[in-house]
Amino acid sequence: MACHWWLRSLIFTVLGASLAVGQGGTTAASDSAQPSRTACSTIVNDPDGAFVFDASLVYECLTSVPFNPAVATRFLKYYNDTLSFQSTLSYLKNPPSTYQQPSVDLIGGLQSLQDAVNSGSFANQYEFEAALQLLVNNAHDDHLFLNAGILSAFSFGSPFDIVSLSVDGVETPKVYIGTDVFDSNVFTSFEPSAIKSINGQNTTQYLETFAAGNVAGSVDPDTDWNRLMFSFAQDIQGAFNVFSGLTPFYPGETITVELENGTTITERNIGIYWSQGPTGPLETGGDFYNFFVLGFLPASFDPSLEFANPTTPDESTTTEATPEAVTPSLLPSSWNSPAYPAIPDVAQPDLGIVGGGVISGYFLNSSSVSVLSIPTFDVFGAALSTAQTTVYEFITRTQEAGLQKVVIDLQGNRGGQVLLAVDTFKRFFPDIEPFGGSRMRATRSTNVMGETITDYFNQLAAADPDKSVLTTVEWVATTRVDADTDSNFTSWNQFFGPVSSSDDVFTKTQRFNLSSEVVSDNFADAGDNFSITMAPTQGTAPWAPEDIIILTDGDCSSACALFVEMMHHEAGVRTVTVGGRPTTGPMQAVGGTRGARSLSTDILDNNINFARELLVGTPEADFLPNRTEALDVFVVGAAINLRDQVRGGETTPLQFAYEAADCRIYYTPATIFNYTALWQYAADAIWTDPGLCVAGSTGYATSSKTNSSTKAPPVSNAVPFNLADHVTIDPSKVNSTVDVDDVGELSGDLLALGSTRSSIKFIECDEITNPWFTCVSVQRCIGDTVRLPTAVPPCSAQSSGAACPASSGPGSCIVTSATPEFSPQAPDVPLFRGFCMPFPAVCSNGRVAGLSQAGAFAAPTTQFAAPNRAVSPGQGAAVGARPTRFSSPLSRSGAAPAPRQPRARF
Repeated sequence: MACHWWLRSLIFTVLGASLAVGQGGTTAASDSAQPSRTACSTIVNDPDGAFVFDASLVYECLTSVPFNPAVATRFLKYYNDTLSFQSTLSYLKNPPSTYQQPSVDLIGGLQSLQDAVNSGSFANQYEFEAALQLLVNNAHDDHLFLNAGILSAFSFGSPFDIVSLSVDGVETPKVYIGTDVFDSNVFTSFEPSAIKSINGQNTTQYLETFAAGNVAGSVDPDTDWNRLMFSFAQDIQGAFNVFSGLTPFYPGETITVELENGTTITERNIGIYWSQGPTGPLETGGDFYNFFVLGFLPASFDPSLEFANPTTPDESTTTEATPEAVTPSLLPSSWNSPAYPAIPDVAQPDLGIVGGGVISGYFLNSSSVSVLSIPTFDVFGAALSTAQTTVYEFITRTQEAGLQKVVIDLQGNRGGQVLLAVDTFKRFFPDIEPFGGSRMRATRSTNVMGETITDYFNQLAAADPDKSVLTTVEWVATTRVDADTDSNFTSWNQFFGPVSSSDDVFTKTQRFNLSSEVVSDNFADAGDNFSITMAPTQGTAPWAPEDIIILTDGDCSSACALFVEMMHHEAGVRTVTVGGRPTTGPMQAVGGTRGARSLSTDILDNNINFARELLVGTPEADFLPNRTEALDVFVVGAAINLRDQVRGGETTPLQFAYEAADCRIYYTPATIFNYTALWQYAADAIWTDPGLCVAGSTGYATSSKTNSSTKAPPVSNAVPFNLADHVTIDPSKVNSTVDVDDVGELSGDLLALGSTRSSIKFIECDEITNPWFTCVSVQRCIGDTVRLPTAVPPCSAQSSGAACPASSGPGSCIVTSATPEFSPQAPDVPLFRGFCMPFPAVCSNGRVAGLSQAGAFAAPTTQFAAPNRAVSPGQGAAVGARPTRFSSPLSRSGAAPAPRQPRARF
């Protein structure tokens, strides 16, 4: 999301011209024998590979996609089974009074959806998917997301960014167009005017309503608010904000803002097409359904044409096995962002927008303060170990410089590697053993899977390769520590419990055995490059807790939430949070998910099928349907929160606790685009001038070091969310049944069905030279012969070794990309690109045979070549790549988006 603020004036001009393609709806073909060009065809078959269109054109396409109640019914059954593993179901239905979001009954909502399907309420696929997505979003859990069907192909946005700031840090904030504020900093004579209204409604009321309907993953409405705003902490990670690029639902054709100076601006909203690779010649809404919902390519799809290699044979992926080594001194070492200092005092190798490094340190010598910036814990491979050493270097050099205070900036940090968060904590407090307790729902399915896989694990010989592979699998209990005894569980039954809480039952609380190198290496997925056991376990903390503060913008999730829990609650470090709604009072430092484990449905499906294989011939074999056969909807990505994070001796998940920051501050004109000034402002608010804290924001924070807060947390007045209020249900038809075996005839489908999208995989390198595929040395069956090398398809995953999606598998996703990607339905879950490595196999009768029993969990160790990430002309971004936010308007004339480049400083 390269920012390019200086191009903003051009963007409005381009918006007026290049988006004109969508205003007239469909366009008649010049040849009367040809069908009219549909909205969907205009988007997918754009000759120049454009991916940003008029929002109304995208909406026209979405609403032209037909609805099949049989397919929807089968998927709701599959998803209902999936949500049975979601750890927060009972608490979401009946949350404590201090939970700041509306309650929601997820399982009841799925039943309401099925009732609406039975009632014939959905006129098209968009209406069904929007209702389902609205339900999922109202769980307000970054770990629970669904990216499937036609909504996986699009998101919406405003043509401009917005920011929220206080003019002096005391007055409540107002909202401004981002470029106006930026221009006022560069051209000091320019006075920006705040936005008075949006679409005729008071700005604050409009944005609060907009956030409630479109922001997913936040437990705090103040974090919802911040996720609408532009932030350079997002920008350096290539992340969109919800308002100007990740709006999941159609916001209308235009947006009108009135400024306080009387200026009125009306612009057309945009729709972004998230390419999922070659689609073939899709023409109609029916074709869209076949491809994006069912996963079928058109019968006329010709891979040899779609994947034509633009390079000469000498430049093909078969001959470019390994890139030339990069001289370390030439690696990027700065964010090249106006908000960050130009030259860090400490920088992780390969730091930069297009690099693998993310951690940097800065010395504010004028005030004896140093700053450690960690915008994400989501690093992998070599960057995982260099992140570890960079934190060590920061601490060492700060001490050598004699700086007395430390600010740890976590703005925009939505998690990543849990063990990196733990390791970083141990660098600051080596004498504290973090608790890190968690638990899962104790259901029948959980019990059958856990008992089966744990028993299998316990029977394996120590030298068996599966033993190491299965060490960190969720269904193996004997590698986890019992929080009650500080010793490993001796059996699954000891772990399972169950323990009753909030009208549900849970397992006993588990902790990770961080003293085990096998556990450490498997969780970190970095082999010998990284081990939590290398963190100091004794010695003196480099600073006292009172000399460290943590700065967040509320947008802190998952591993970030765990890090703050350890630093704040267990060590006593104070927290400062910035931004939020234009109100006074407290704000939570961690506004994202506080769940302990995000589990993808790909991994869950593989785990279930693995347990079923072990149970063949037993009464428990069919405890859940075969997940592969049960799913006929093409899922790009989906996940649940499997385990809650809980404190020692407590039963309420941290997801539902109110955790106010010690101090809240507002962004100001001086700090919003200058993080050096922001860091100093936060430091002054804690150490020199408490009056800088927002009125009424102090005295709410809790810590194990300070026992309890002096003020009771605010009580939520959120109205419960009921999906039945958002869909039409005919009571006389709710008991109707849908023929789930009905394939259905799709109206307007001009193209015959071809192969499934998952069939284009694992081919010989010389058969297809495709810039999206990678040539690697893996095993593949041709008759009874193992063939090497093989061209394998791309995949996206949160970490290397995760199971490949159905579109690429079976195999493990080997992550190679250094830049995270985000999807419109999972904006809080960064994914990384790589390629799908088939499981180690032998060939028998042309079929894969001899798979490891634990193959569904294994990350293969076969050596592989680096991928070719080139994008061929006219094809747009590579599979899984997210479009660059600020270059996109200039690509509307047809040019394919260029790879993201660092922006110049001003």
